[in-house]
Amino acid sequence: MRIEAVDEKTVQLTGIAPLVADCLQRLGEILEQRDSPAVHQRLFPKPSTDETINAEWEQFTAPDLRHLFVTASETVFRDLTALKLDPQHENLFCVAFPTVHLAAWMSAINQARIILGEQFHITDAEMERCDLDPRRKADLGLIRLHLLGWLLEVLVGFSSGTEPAA
Repeated sequence: MRIEAVDEKTVQLTGIAPLVADCLQRLGEILEQRDSPAVHQRLFPKPSTDETINAEWEQFTAPDLRHLFVTASETVFRDLTALKLDPQHENLFCVAFPTVHLAAWMSAINQARIILGEQFHITDAEMERCDLDPRRKADLGLIRLHLLGWLLEVLVGFSSGTEPAA
């Protein structure tokens, strides 16, 4: 996979493997889980041990943060309507989107990773596993978490200019 600036306003991901494309296409169903109680606690952790501060945060800050999360997801969903077979690479995919959407992509992908981690109760030890069986739902969730983590790393590196574009 490669990420590059098409021009000043557009970035393009090319050579997207089918498994990564599948992860991107499933972002919607993953992100729909953001309001389940366990996931809500991970995405919106209490900032303090003081219940008054926590109640104020939940009342005044959490709704705005949720709105930002939803907006980022909607932006990525719109961008993903352009996901198509890559004419330069057989059996691979590509997508171009506005450069100003990079932060939304990073936000949505990070949300999805947090949700997958909570949904499948993935521990640090499980993150190190190499014996994954994609036929097992929990292992497939872990594979998706890893693939989205790699994609997030590529996007962050590109955005910051610190990583190679491939």
